[in-house]
Amino acid sequence: MALSSTRIIKVIIVTDDLDKTVSAYKLLFGTGCAPASDEAEPKMVRTPYTKYLGQDITDTPMKVESVFSDNFWFEIIQPMGDNDPWAAWLKEHGTSLYSVCLLSDGPLEADEEVMKQAGFESIFKQEKGFEAYEYFDTADALGLLVEVKEHYK
Repeated sequence: MALSSTRIIKVIIVTDDLDKTVSAYKLLFGTGCAPASDEAEPKMVRTPYTKYLGQDITDTPMKVESVFSDNFWFEIIQPMGDNDPWAAWLKEHGTSLYSVCLLSDGPLEADEEVMKQAGFESIFKQEKGFEAYEYFDTADALGLLVEVKEHYK
């Protein structure tokens, strides 16, 4: 059984210096302007929550900036706290590629089961009410984490 989609929509970089890293990406890939979207404003359909290593958390302080390419975007994150997956990755790996984000055909729970059956545990899941995403611990096998995101239809 495979994931519902392997369409990469973003690549996440974790850094200890957002301005420096963003400047380097913008130099190579452009201004960072988001492409125009004709999507309607998302509707809340589920109750939001955030879990890290199976525990509820309420705060993931960070600075974030996106740099857009033709096919996907780079999300560059500078963690400002110490109790989230980005801070843990930065502490262990320094500024580096953190994850790739695949857009699920949904539901996310089906992809979650595929990852679990493949031996990849969930380390972070956020339900935003109009979309959800989940990070899976694929670092040993792939050298980075895999994020799967579902936009509710």
